[in-house]
Formats: sequence, structure tokens, C-alpha cells
Amino acid sequence: MSAVGAVGVDLGLYQGATLAGIFGSLVLYGVSILQTFIYYMSYPDDSTSKKLLVAIVFLLETMHSVLSCAGIWNYLVQHFGDFVNLMVLHPIILVPVVFPSIVSSIVQSYFVWRIRCLSTGHFKQIFPVFVMLLVITQLALCCYCVAKGLMTPTITVLYGPLLTKVDACLGITAVTHVIIATAMLVLLAKGRTQFNKHTDRILFRWTLISIHTGFWPAFFAVLTIVLHVLHPSDLLLTAAYFPICELYCNTLLANLNTRSWVGNGRVHPVSNLCKSDKPMAAALPLPPLNISIESSMRMNSESYEKTSSDIQCFV
Repeated sequence: MSAVGAVGVDLGLYQGATLAGIFGSLVLYGVSILQTFIYYMSYPDDSTSKKLLVAIVFLLETMHSVLSCAGIWNYLVQHFGDFVNLMVLHPIILVPVVFPSIVSSIVQSYFVWRIRCLSTGHFKQIFPVFVMLLVITQLALCCYCVAKGLMTPTITVLYGPLLTKVDACLGITAVTHVIIATAMLVLLAKGRTQFNKHTDRILFRWTLISIHTGFWPAFFAVLTIVLHVLHPSDLLLTAAYFPICELYCNTLLANLNTRSWVGNGRVHPVSNLCKSDKPMAAALPLPPLNISIESSMRMNSESYEKTSSDIQCFV
């Protein structure tokens, strides 16, 4: 390796920004490891398909973290001081770029499926088709950009029209997640009723979760676009782009792991809640015999059972 003096050379806006993004993704990766462990320990009775979904997303996230570290190692350690190497786009740093798009497509598809379960009428048929077209488009754009970079492995390709397609991909990703979050909020708001406080509390908590899980992925996607617009001649956008993969994984796991809190207000495995076929209202002490009280309890119980069946697919 031909090393040269590095005095006066500042890589902060280039490989330094990429390194910062990878550090951020590794922090989120550690959080997702804990969340994955909690999920498999707390929800053993979940369907096989849901467990497989979590396993696939976590595996993709792991591959993204490993390849990202290997890619930045090539530039900053293995070829330290080789400034010619800094102008080369190695496959090991390009391949991880596609993982955030793959993971976001999987997670968004899962959310679309949940919304479809809650929907009725024409919306149930039209909404999934429209959103899935956006999901497929952003994935295709990302794959095209990575393939183009592999065919032209020089850093100059990042300062051409290719990044316009990257911005389009990120923009579609952000818009898609905002649409999904908005649809969730509308459906949850429509499901609220004044007759059952327990059901309203469940829907209110799901609303809070939907706001948080919908905001952060969209925020990082928009932040990546803003950084590229403000700094088009460097790689500062990678600081916000690399954590997106781990962020989507944590979004999915957060939605799955908060079901006990949403349904009961206390952290208990969902398997314990599902063992009894009786509604939770039946576990309360019976009040004195009174026609008005019995009618009120019957109304609350029926409302709870109906709402529980409506949101069974959602949770």
C-alpha cells in the first residue's frame, strides 16, 4: 500500500459522515437485538409467519451492519492513506445501500396488510394496490442505483444524475410511510367509541405508537434528501441514510412488542392474555343486581367483543 501524509486532509464530510452513519446504525442494531430477544421470549404463541417475518428482517439487518462495517474498514483501515482508493466505489460498501430499501419494503408491506384487515369497502381493495405500487417502485429504483454504481465503480457516479434517482427513491419511501401512518391514524380514530373506555384506551395507545413508528422512518428519509440538497458535493447524506435499515427493523419490533402494554396496561406476554376465551370484563366482580347496571355491562361487553374481533388482525 502506498501511504501518503494525511496532514491537512479532512474526510469528515466524506468517509467520516459514512462512519458516523454506521455508528448510528450499530446503536440501533443493538436495540433491535434486545427487541428481538424480547419478542421471541414474550410472544411464543404468535403465528409461524409472524415469527418468520421477524427472523428475516433481523437477518437482513445483521447483514447490513456487517457489510457496512466491512466497507468502511476497507477505506479507513485496510487502505489507510491510499487516497486513490477513496475514489473507488467498492461492492462491499455499495451492496449495503440496498438493504434499507429491502427492509423498508418488507415492513411497509406488513403495515399495509394490517390496514387491509381493518378496512372495509372499496378502500380495502384500492389502498393496498396503490401503496404497494409505491413500495415496489422505491425498491426498483434503489436496485437500479446500486446496479449502476457496481457497473461504474467510481465515486464520481455519485455526483451525477444517479443521485436524483436516489432522492426519488427516498422521497417515495417517506411518502409511503406517511400515507401508511395516516391511514392507521384515521382507522384508529374511526374505531373509538364513548361506550367502552377500555377499547378507547387501546385505540389511543395504538395511535401513539403509530405516530412514533410513522414519524421516525419518514424523518430520516427526508433528512437524507435535505442533506443531499444542502451538500451535493460530499457524502454527508450517508450519515442519515445508513441507520434507516435498523430503524425500520426497530419500528416493526416496537409494534409487535407493545401489544401487551396496549391491551392490558401492564407488560405481560400476549400468550397469557390469549389463554382465556372469556372477555376481560367478565373477570370483574359482579355488581349488585340492577337492571340499568346489567344493561350497561352488557353493552360494554358486547362493544368490547366486537372491537376485539375488529382489531385482532391489527395486533
